[in-house]
Amino acid sequence: MIEGLEQLYERIAKLIQEAIPEDWAMAKLEAVFYSDMSECIGEYTRASDGAARSFATGLAGQRAFRELRQRFKEAGQPLWGGAVFELSPDGKFNVKWIYDNCDEHGDTLWNEVDWRRRQEDRHRRLTQ
Repeated sequence: MIEGLEQLYERIAKLIQEAIPEDWAMAKLEAVFYSDMSECIGEYTRASDGAARSFATGLAGQRAFRELRQRFKEAGQPLWGGAVFELSPDGKFNVKWIYDNCDEHGDTLWNEVDWRRRQEDRHRRLTQ
């Protein structure tokens, strides 16, 4: 077990809960680390109609995921290039670590075509 993960999980859950301005059914905060940048994107489904909406945690979300990666590194665990933190309103959560398409440092390899496709998919979900 990697020490300190529970506190970071709690911090991420709190960031999500504080960032969503209405009742929601499910939320996720996704972080992707590249060699020269990272991105942290939040999305939730509205409880009233199931519509997808976005939310932002600002730099606090990126910092929390950076700290998670640092804990993995300090523990000698393989670094992941991305992670998805899924949270339900009752506080239950699931974290998915993404190791696919990573370089030897654990950073996600940049692929503009994939990045654009993910942005377009997200835009489509959020504007339906």
